[in-house]
Amino acid sequence: MDRIQQLVLEHRRLLAAVLAGLAVLTGLSSLRQPTDGIPVVVSRHDLRSGHVITERDLRTTTVPAAAAAGHALDRSAAVGRRVAGPMRRGETVTDFRVLRADALAGYGTGAVLTTIRVDLADGAAGVRVGDRVDVVAVDPDGESRATVVARAVEVVTVPGPDDPDATSLGIVTSEKDALSLATAGLEARFSLITSS
Repeated sequence: MDRIQQLVLEHRRLLAAVLAGLAVLTGLSSLRQPTDGIPVVVSRHDLRSGHVITERDLRTTTVPAAAAAGHALDRSAAVGRRVAGPMRRGETVTDFRVLRADALAGYGTGAVLTTIRVDLADGAAGVRVGDRVDVVAVDPDGESRATVVARAVEVVTVPGPDDPDATSLGIVTSEKDALSLATAGLEARFSLITSS
């Protein structure tokens, strides 16, 4: 027994190095083992609201089954769809995060997707996808009265957080309202009133 203790004491540094090396190898081998999970499609980079998704916008990653988002889309279902609200890099693409391919089908014939610029200070900051709003044209010089250009239109894309001054908002309107908004937008700025 004394001989074993003497050998251990004489070679303690070598034994400590060997044991440390074994610990590192064990740790590395556990990292190399494939993790159980499922593949999901996520955004490769930040995406703006209203952006049409392309192959370059997506990547596939593996996540634990318990952490996987419900109703995640595969790559073929995601490409060509329009982002409903700003998405951060690495966010899973789900059916709630994009507009349906037939997003305007439920609005009847003549419905169009219209994009307007709205100042965040004038009511756009709290607007979410699905809200109904009245769009008001406001004369920036204050020489004419504010007028409602479109009533109870549904918001389908919202501004991103990195657009501090003014931003694009996607709404569904009739073609007539879309033309009125385009005309009013030449001389007025738009404000929103949330409809009940």
